[in-house]
Amino acid sequence: MAAATHNLILVNRPLAQAPKDFNAIAARMAALAPEIAVHLVHADTEAATLPVSLWEKPVLAVSMLPPGRFRPLRGRFLHGAHIPKFEQMRRFADAGVAVPVTALYAPGRQLRPERWGRHVIVKPTAIRAMSQGDAVFLMRTERAAELGLRVFPEGHAARAAPLLVQQFIDTGDYPESYRVLTLFGAPIQAMRYRAWYPRPPLDAPDEKFLEGPVASNADPHFSCMLDAEPEVLAFARRAAAAMPEVPLQGLDIVRERTTGRLYALEANPGGNTWHFSSKLAEQGRREVSGAERIAQFGAWDVAARVLAERTLSDAV
Repeated sequence: MAAATHNLILVNRPLAQAPKDFNAIAARMAALAPEIAVHLVHADTEAATLPVSLWEKPVLAVSMLPPGRFRPLRGRFLHGAHIPKFEQMRRFADAGVAVPVTALYAPGRQLRPERWGRHVIVKPTAIRAMSQGDAVFLMRTERAAELGLRVFPEGHAARAAPLLVQQFIDTGDYPESYRVLTLFGAPIQAMRYRAWYPRPPLDAPDEKFLEGPVASNADPHFSCMLDAEPEVLAFARRAAAAMPEVPLQGLDIVRERTTGRLYALEANPGGNTWHFSSKLAEQGRREVSGAERIAQFGAWDVAARVLAERTLSDAV
């Protein structure tokens, strides 16, 4: 067998991605692209401990999450990044991907229904406050100034980062959304989330709005299922292209009930979305197993192909 001409370094965090997943991808790459040598390293590895010969050929390093201590001595390093949600929305819009009307929000600010519609969503951007979908509030637009201060008062943990106000996209009586996981733009898993309980009727009192579920993934009150609608997958590919430097994107997408139109909500570019094996998704894999998720698109084969293509095009 000829010696490898390129090196791919896969940076692993075991709680976020089981090492066996990356080993399975590397095995497929060995058959698909023997000219690429694949190296699996822990996120805290010191690059200087790797063989000197590795750095003598073109190198691409890929981390699904933001970097740990590992930094390649040379070559290109593509990795997850914490991109503010408002910046994500701007980049989607600039790429021609439909998004709800969105703005940074100062509680107490009056909103005009003629711009925002009858209802809005107010939500935090702080990662911990947002991760379970239980700090997302539906409000009447003309009441948002008062209610925003009520649910996010001064000193609330969510106020440590900007709040967002967003046009309400009605996905139905039971909130639904899609999550398409892409690796360099190629879908490797696609799910649909559905809340267990109906959202409040849109003519309900304010108190009901603040009590009822709005997000389709408000933990733990939702179900998940594999769902690979072609239109949603095509939309996800276009959305992922808005942030091409981010390897792993968990694209959250909603479909408006009355029009059928799709909207992008978030890319989750921090990369903590490898739910084939992540600690975070243990509960979800009781409903849809890791094996079922992998089999949906042949995730390891797709990953091997995409990583081989990116290594040959981007390694330096």
